[in-house]
Amino acid sequence: MANLVGCVAMSHAPQLMLDPSHWHLLNTRKGENLPDKPELAGETDEVKWTKWKGCMSAIDQLRQKIDALKPDVLIVVGDDQHENLVDDNMPPFTIFMGADAEASVSLRYLNQAKSENRTTYQIDAKMAEALIHGLMDHGFDPSYSKKTRYDGGLGHAFARVLKFLTPKADCRVIPVMVNTYYPPAPSAKRCLNFGQTLTALIREYPSNDRVVIAASGGLSHTKIDEALDDKFLAALKTNDTAYMSAMPSLLFREGTSEILNWIVIAGAANRPGNVVEYSPLYRTKTGVGCAMGFAYWDLN
Repeated sequence: MANLVGCVAMSHAPQLMLDPSHWHLLNTRKGENLPDKPELAGETDEVKWTKWKGCMSAIDQLRQKIDALKPDVLIVVGDDQHENLVDDNMPPFTIFMGADAEASVSLRYLNQAKSENRTTYQIDAKMAEALIHGLMDHGFDPSYSKKTRYDGGLGHAFARVLKFLTPKADCRVIPVMVNTYYPPAPSAKRCLNFGQTLTALIREYPSNDRVVIAASGGLSHTKIDEALDDKFLAALKTNDTAYMSAMPSLLFREGTSEILNWIVIAGAANRPGNVVEYSPLYRTKTGVGCAMGFAYWDLN
């Protein structure tokens, strides 16, 4: 049977792709005319660089952990933001099962073409199909996809985390897309149960493969809510599944909704998690930015 050997979670926001000297390029959203917060006066350039370097160190730690686990398969759970899933069909869960897929980490903020900065990943289509059948047997009805329609290939939630965690693209991948961003979306409880079911199915799969599951996205953004993040991370560190599954859907709006991907992984691991780093990276003095989180679960 396949062996789930590790679980990790990390943010994927563009502030990780650009150092703080370039964050001004991201301040382009309309409707962010918010008042300055006096408590953010201390967010100096020096503080921003210190936090950003802490995030880079956390990514290194997660990559080293994955390298040590030597996975044959990396399952990435992320959202899709009108990249491959659009308004003509927006299923709650989609599993990609093509033979391979490309993913581009080009940034529109730098006017980089999606035809650049591409990596090809081999997909474990056989395991992906088995997961789909198993999920249906357990009361889920995931959709599946064998092709990408987005000009960047897989969406940014997958491209960035794969580039950070498997820079050599040396293991097979299974992308699992969760519709967190466009309500109606699956509830926190449904995501937790989805993760628990994934683990059961992996352990039933007839192979000797070593599997790692990674969550992509979060934490609170575009307007950072440190109180929300603190409560969620406290629940993650104690495996408080009752708290996580009861989190109301109203909390999960826009980027903050990517916490649902973490809840999938918390369900899959079903044990206390270890938070490597939490850094609220404020782009502006109004509270706009992304709260970055990095965590892992020991399954040995």
